[in-house]
Amino acid sequence: MRLVGFRYLQRQSLLFLTVVLLLASVLFSITAFGFFGFYQTFYTYLGEGDDVVVIYDKRSTTPFTGIIQLQLIARIENISGVLATSPEIIAPTIIKDKSVFLRGVIPEEFGKLNPLTIINGETLQLGDVQSTIVGKKLAETLHLTVGHKLLVLGVLAERYLTLEIKGTYESNSALDDEAIVPLYVGQWLRGADYESATLIRAKIDRSELTSALLYEAIAKAETPQSDGKTGLTLIEEIIPISNTAINPKNLSVKETQQFMKTYLDRYGVTPQTLLILSVIIFIFTSATVLGASHTLIRQHEHETAVLRSLGASAKTLKLDVTMKTLPWSIIASLIGVFVAEAMLLVVETSGAQALSHTIHFQLNPLFIALNILLVFMIVFSSVLRSAKKLTSK
Repeated sequence: MRLVGFRYLQRQSLLFLTVVLLLASVLFSITAFGFFGFYQTFYTYLGEGDDVVVIYDKRSTTPFTGIIQLQLIARIENISGVLATSPEIIAPTIIKDKSVFLRGVIPEEFGKLNPLTIINGETLQLGDVQSTIVGKKLAETLHLTVGHKLLVLGVLAERYLTLEIKGTYESNSALDDEAIVPLYVGQWLRGADYESATLIRAKIDRSELTSALLYEAIAKAETPQSDGKTGLTLIEEIIPISNTAINPKNLSVKETQQFMKTYLDRYGVTPQTLLILSVIIFIFTSATVLGASHTLIRQHEHETAVLRSLGASAKTLKLDVTMKTLPWSIIASLIGVFVAEAMLLVVETSGAQALSHTIHFQLNPLFIALNILLVFMIVFSSVLRSAKKLTSK
């Protein structure tokens, strides 16, 4: 007996089920896109190119608190395949009662790895002792303009400094939430000595070097005498750097994304765990979906009994109910995804942040497909379970 053209499910009941499915889809999508937006933001914190590596102290507990010797630059720059180096120190600070990361750099060297587009004002120079340039998003969030003077309070050291905004820039990266200062200014606010940095980024020729080969070369290299042309000598024009001992056992060299992944993995923030958490939250909402599906079947108990008396088999009836609810399930899933994305975009626009950096939420085809699959599986199993009780009578 064919039931394809026979309408016995009330539209109101289907709409109720659709609304429940939509809410479940919204909750799953917000959770999944939110978790992975956070993960992706920090996974790409130092850039996405595979030709940039990070030299850092592997003993540090976070990517913002490590300390390595600036003298390493003299070793790194003389290794064949190294195209540019940028020592950087990251200093957590308070500006206008907001948490802000200041990044101390050698502007000339930093620009070789991260070219910045100056929107207003001028670019930063190494000699700008009391100046800073701020990212576009930071400027918008704190309502900062060129010429504005900021009282900057150090977090890791009891120090403060007044800096004048020399310019605003755009990088289309996490840097847009930060302020950039000369290296030695960042060192002072961080409470570090003038011979250290948080990390050193290096741009390499992938045809000659890998992160592993670079580490081996650093461990074997001797620190050469400066020839007056390196990034290290630029900072030495202002502050002298002594020739300190370097212990390669405390160092590690990784691609930028792998560097951040090391710390994310250390605290259990992996794509697998985030996906499992999202699915668990969806499963908790499945009780409501099961209840809605059961209600749908119970409301049509009379109709199913009539169809059974007319010769419809239990298998045919279960299949037909499933086929009639399937389109509604898919529609609910897709609407839920786009409603969740719209809500997250509002949150992003309003300035949602984690560790003082804006979180970006993006649609992921994998999560959309998973959402549809999970909704279908729950509806299918609940309809079959509810229909089985009715058709067995």
